[in-house]
Amino acid sequence: MDHTPRGGLDSNQWLDQFQQSAEPALRNDLAAEEDQGSLQNFTLDHRDDGVWVIATFSTKSHPAVTFVWSQRVMPDLSTEWDPEFASMLFGTHLIEWFLTDARKRPPSADGIIRNE
Repeated sequence: MDHTPRGGLDSNQWLDQFQQSAEPALRNDLAAEEDQGSLQNFTLDHRDDGVWVIATFSTKSHPAVTFVWSQRVMPDLSTEWDPEFASMLFGTHLIEWFLTDARKRPPSADGIIRNE
């Protein structure tokens, strides 16, 4: 599978810039939400089908629950968008999922709500 990012960056450069933009922005966005979220972990997971980001967070409104959002960013976002815009899209998708779906669902037996 071709993982060539748009805009002339190599894959590692794109991922580095994406993570440098996405992680602090997501940390701030979650904290600013009414539910007062806290980013626990932001991991790049290199898989056969591309690179996924797994973001784990909790909120004060759901203290015993861990939320896990995963999204493939390479090639899905990297072929269409520069790293900064892609990081904004990633954060928007995560917050939208939390507000419209995740916080309304019951957690699994281990206290986790996943988007998968």
